[in-house]
Amino acid sequence: MPWSDAPGPYRRAASLGGYALAAVLAGSEIVILALALNPNVNADYRAYYIDRTTTCLNRDAVGSYTLGQTVSFRNDGARQAAGIKVCGWSGPVADGTHSLGETSRLRLKMPPLRNGLAATLQMAAVIRPPQITQRVVISVNGVRAHAVTLSGKEPRTVSFVIPPAALGKADTLEIAFDYLDGIPPTPAASNIYKRSIKLLWFRLDAI
Repeated sequence: MPWSDAPGPYRRAASLGGYALAAVLAGSEIVILALALNPNVNADYRAYYIDRTTTCLNRDAVGSYTLGQTVSFRNDGARQAAGIKVCGWSGPVADGTHSLGETSRLRLKMPPLRNGLAATLQMAAVIRPPQITQRVVISVNGVRAHAVTLSGKEPRTVSFVIPPAALGKADTLEIAFDYLDGIPPTPAASNIYKRSIKLLWFRLDAI
């Protein structure tokens, strides 16, 4: 029987069903579009992938550490260093671990303290003329602790006292390195590939 010959009530029901299906599909598309524009993701994911306000994608890493122990970031210390590297680092090579992006982080369990804490580390600048220096700002638990300008190819040993405000009652120690003069491998490369320093070793001492 031709559709035009179908009784009126059936035609109306079919039309209403079609409109309802179209409304459901349109609503689904609106929901999908809303999720695409405002995805329900955590702050770290959003900062790295969506807003691109950081080049250091946070991960759940907290390494163990004993005061006075020197951690090598060369090949010979790969296993121990891997536990405290959070983000912004490449793999270790013979001359140390190269930074990646505009920020790098280390995170470790806070060792028992009676007084203060001093950090000592050895770094070398990544240079490519005309860029012959690298400015590095080091923060501990969000508190600025030290700033240094590295130059030349030779490694430099840097020591600083960690501010008491950075210690407080924290049970972890997060050390962030912010690089102001990172060098991209190519002019078109993303900021996540910038190179700034090579970290050779790291140590914490009670004071």
